[in-house]
Amino acid sequence: MSYPIYSSQQIKQLEQQVFASGVASQDLMYKAGEAVFSILQQQYPLATKIVVLCGAGNNGGDGYVVACLAQQAGYQVQVFYSAEPKTVDAQIMYNKAQALAVNMQVWQGRTIQADVIVDALFGIGLNAAIIGISKDMIAAANDNGVPIIAIDVPSGINADTGAVMTIAIQAQVTVCFIAYKLGLLTGAGSQFAGKVIIQTLGIPQKYYTLPNLANYYLQQQLTFPQRAKNSHKGDFGHVLVIGGDEGMGGAAMMTAEATLRAGAGRVTVATHPNHVAPLLARCPEVMAQGILHPEQLQPLLANATVIVIGMGLGRQAWGQRLWLAVKDCTLPMIVDADALYWLAQQPQQKANWVLTPHAGEAGRLLQRTSDMIENDRLTSVQQLQQKYGGVALLKGAGSLIAGAELVNLCPYGNAGMATAGMGDTLAGIMAGLVAQFGLNVDIVTKAVVAHALAGDMAAQSGQRGLLATDLLVPLRVLLNS
Repeated sequence: MSYPIYSSQQIKQLEQQVFASGVASQDLMYKAGEAVFSILQQQYPLATKIVVLCGAGNNGGDGYVVACLAQQAGYQVQVFYSAEPKTVDAQIMYNKAQALAVNMQVWQGRTIQADVIVDALFGIGLNAAIIGISKDMIAAANDNGVPIIAIDVPSGINADTGAVMTIAIQAQVTVCFIAYKLGLLTGAGSQFAGKVIIQTLGIPQKYYTLPNLANYYLQQQLTFPQRAKNSHKGDFGHVLVIGGDEGMGGAAMMTAEATLRAGAGRVTVATHPNHVAPLLARCPEVMAQGILHPEQLQPLLANATVIVIGMGLGRQAWGQRLWLAVKDCTLPMIVDADALYWLAQQPQQKANWVLTPHAGEAGRLLQRTSDMIENDRLTSVQQLQQKYGGVALLKGAGSLIAGAELVNLCPYGNAGMATAGMGDTLAGIMAGLVAQFGLNVDIVTKAVVAHALAGDMAAQSGQRGLLATDLLVPLRVLLNS
């Protein structure tokens, strides 16, 4: 099953449909607590002492269920709460915990002693900054140094955006109920959530009728048709890579090599003349042309089927002239790096290009700060697409890919990929796949997913020290599996 990504409001709508069918809300709460306790036992089988931090709402009610189950299973259990329960279901679970003689007390700044902490302070309804006693509890939990399991979302994370509401629980595991929350999968929220484990709580598939906030793109969707035996290089496109001002030739080199590794039939690089010899020494399979004047691009454009521009293009006169020479070209185009800078100076809209900004570049394109972009990545990528047309990719943890009618999310990738050249290889992979299969949201998403998965495979030897070109060997495996 491919689990949907729903907003907080959609989750509440779905729950109301389930309750209307005759399922009691407290029964669903009990199932949630059971799911968390089961995962706690699986993830931390040697734990004997459990501390549960409970808030006043239904998330706290889930926590009281966990405390009850742990008490009955013979664990040492301590509950600290920020305030007594305010919802009916949470009060019922609180009373059950009292009847089982669970050790419970209001938080008074005590030291937490536990093998595992369960975070049940805030759920998906959080929409304001955390202050006071709850803030103190979160800080104490994070400072403790023991594993934390968050219930549904780490307290302090906005479930819809991933933004941190002043402070947030740093969880190692988050048990997510019913459907994925976008805030666990992209932006800062993905860092705080740790390993996300989805639990549908037995809700039948028939209730999942609401439209997806975004599509969670799975590895098994990364499929491509087999090539015909009588294929020739002309069948798989001719990509023109434009970039590499003086002193920045490596970016265009990496893009060109990644384009070939992604399966493009032919690749030509238009770069500063100083980089032609090193490029051919590195990758003799490409064609290279030294460019000083934009007029020299015209015969190259006549033979190309796809353009990828921006890698090492620079922000000097050379890069600006090349951008102006191609920005109105009718060929499919991947616009990356410094080309995005030049686009931001004179915005325009096209249907057959892909924009590939990270948060800083997206901020420039939308005239906002990078923090504003990161605090609502979904809205940001949708606005990029609406303003500039084509397909918009917002790179980063939980990359988002937006077309006119849908958004896809890539759940793969790792921190080792935060290094020079990763964007250049991604641009090349994208150009190679567009050359073979055309430009659309699905192909762009496949490029992002393939790049991220190749990064995960390459990082199996360690994230620190991972190079962008390390992705090219596993990439070939992924694109042919």
